[in-house]
Amino acid sequence: MESKALQPTVLQAREIVKRFGRVVAVDQVSFEVQQGEVLTLLGPSGCGKTTTLRMVAGFERPDGGEIEIQGKLVSSGAKRLHVPPEKRGLGMVFQSYAVWPHMTVYENVAYPLTLRHLGKSEVKQRVLDALDLVGLTGLGDRPSPLLSGGQQQRVALARALVYSPDILLLDEPLSNLDAKLRNSMRVELKRLQERVNVTVLFVTHDQIEAMSLSTRLAVMNRGRIEQLGTPQDIYERPQTAFVEDFIGRVIRFRGTVVDTSWKGLLVEIDNVGARLTVEGGEPLAPGQRVLVAIRPEDLVLEGRGENTLTCAVEKVLYLGSESEIVVRSGSELFTLTVPRAKATEVGDSIDLTLPPEHLRVWPDAESLPAGDSAINGHAVEAISASSVKTSSGAH
Repeated sequence: MESKALQPTVLQAREIVKRFGRVVAVDQVSFEVQQGEVLTLLGPSGCGKTTTLRMVAGFERPDGGEIEIQGKLVSSGAKRLHVPPEKRGLGMVFQSYAVWPHMTVYENVAYPLTLRHLGKSEVKQRVLDALDLVGLTGLGDRPSPLLSGGQQQRVALARALVYSPDILLLDEPLSNLDAKLRNSMRVELKRLQERVNVTVLFVTHDQIEAMSLSTRLAVMNRGRIEQLGTPQDIYERPQTAFVEDFIGRVIRFRGTVVDTSWKGLLVEIDNVGARLTVEGGEPLAPGQRVLVAIRPEDLVLEGRGENTLTCAVEKVLYLGSESEIVVRSGSELFTLTVPRAKATEVGDSIDLTLPPEHLRVWPDAESLPAGDSAINGHAVEAISASSVKTSSGAH
C-alpha cells in the first residue's frame, strides 16, 4: 500500500496573514493537504479557522503569504494575485448549507454544472450520480423547502461534489443538526469521503467531529496553529497547555517544583497539602510555578500508593447508570462521574491516584486558558462518565 506521505500535495498555504483593522485574525499560518486527506482546522470561536478557510476558498484576500492549489498559485499578498473562487476548482459546504429555496433538489445540484455550460445529458447523469452518492435517489423533483435538515445537508454535499472538485471545503456543516442526526451524518460523511477519496479541508470547533473525521488536525489559537498532527498525536502528546486543555478533558493543579534531583519532578500542589511525582517532562528549576495535568481516563479510583489523594465526597447526584459526585481534597473541589457500581454517599472518603507516568507539567506562565471554571479561585474539572479507572484497571 502506498504511504500517505507519498501522496501528491493538493493544497499548500505558506505563512498566510489576514488583518481586520488592527486585529490580526490569521498570523503566518502554514500547512499543506495531500490527496485524499482530511485536514481539520480546529479551535474555539475567533481563533482564525474560518477566516483561513475563506482565504483558501477565495472569499477573503490574504494580506500576506501565498496559497497554492494543485501546484498553481491562487493567492499572493506580495504579488497582488487573487484568483476568484469560481476558478479555484473547489467545492464548498457552508454552515447554513445555502440550499436555494426557489429550486428543486435537482436544480440545486445541477446549478454548478449549468454555470460551466455542460450539456444537458451530462448534467443529468452527473446530478443523478451525485444524488445516489448522498442517498437522495428519487428526490430530484422535491422542492427544497420540503426537505429536512439532514436532507438539506446532503443536497449541499451533492452540489459541492457534482463537478469533482480538487478540494472539498467544509465550514462546520453539521453544526445546525440535532445531536442524534449529527452523529449519524458524521459517520456517513466519513464513509462518503473514503468512497470518493476527495481531499477535504474541514473547519469545526467540535472535538468529536475533528477526532473521528480527520487524517490530521491543526489546532488553532489566536490566529496561529499551536500543533499539527494526527488525532492520536494531538490527544496523547499535546505540545502546549492550550492544546491539552482544548482536546478532550483534563484535570489540572497549580503547584511549585520542589525537587528535580531524580528522573522526574516533585511538585508541591497548592491547596491540597500533597506532593506529586511527575516522570520526565521538560527541564524545570526548583521554585518554578507549574501546572500539573492528567487525562481523566488515566486516573485510578480507589487506588493506593504513590500520588494518591484522599478525597471527601460532598455531593452525589444520581443519574441512573452512573452517579456524579463532587469531592474535596484540601480546598480543591472536583466533579467526577462514576459507574453505578461505584456509588458513594455524602461523607464517604475515596482515594484518587494520579499515576506519575501519565502526568504532564507545564510552566504556569501560560496560565489556565480562558473558559476554565473556578470555585474560590481554584480549578474545577469535570471528569467524563465511565472514564475513571478502578483499582482493578476496569473502567
